[in-house]
Amino acid sequence: MRMPQNPKSLIPPPDTWRWLLRLFGPPRVTLREAYADDPGTGRFDHGALDDLLRRCVDGEGFVDYAGLARYAGLLDGYLSRIAAVDFAGLARDEKLALLINTYNAATLRLILDHMPVASIRDIPARARWKSRRWTVGGRTMSLADIENCELRAKFNEPRIHFAINCASVGCPKLRNAAFTGAAIDAELAAHTHDIHAGARWLRMAPDGFELTKIYRWYEGDFVQSAGTVANYVSQYAPGIAQTPRRDWLPYDWSLNAA
Repeated sequence: MRMPQNPKSLIPPPDTWRWLLRLFGPPRVTLREAYADDPGTGRFDHGALDDLLRRCVDGEGFVDYAGLARYAGLLDGYLSRIAAVDFAGLARDEKLALLINTYNAATLRLILDHMPVASIRDIPARARWKSRRWTVGGRTMSLADIENCELRAKFNEPRIHFAINCASVGCPKLRNAAFTGAAIDAELAAHTHDIHAGARWLRMAPDGFELTKIYRWYEGDFVQSAGTVANYVSQYAPGIAQTPRRDWLPYDWSLNAA
């Protein structure tokens, strides 16, 4: 990373966390719809992943990793089909569902590859989010690429932040069913409402509210969508735009193991 040449520019402003995020946080992106006029009509069957998630993930998003390991062959088969998919031929919503499901399936495979771990952050950094080992339609990418270069940069869809899962307790919970292109909007809506009803991600108090750090790390995405973070949250917690934010909730990086 190229550092500023002016020493005065190294002095953090009062809102230090924003300054640090610019240096070390996720890249800023401009939300846009890259596939709005895409003529693709193809479909992809996520039945294998759906079956695995329903077997091994409970309603709170916790994963039975020992059980998942017994079905590792099915998970690998699903990822192999994604590697060979005609991505360009898929419809817009099919692309969105496939990328979300790929991120989640790849994260499950990553955890299985390094078990036992108490946290995804126990995995060496070189093998974690920036490791280019996941193939989608012939293109090999990292989890960071899927999130930042594909999902965030090519879909005007902030709800992806509540749909993709980093195998951690503090992360918005893993849905115990696969997303589908045919119903992706309704599925994202229901899942995002469910997240905002959970005290792990939003807590209300008489003197204000506490909010998941997802909103802190990806503030720019929510501001582009709704003007302010509070405006965005108010879609799922009415009245919150008139309530002061008290604090950010602590982010629990413990493994989301059942």
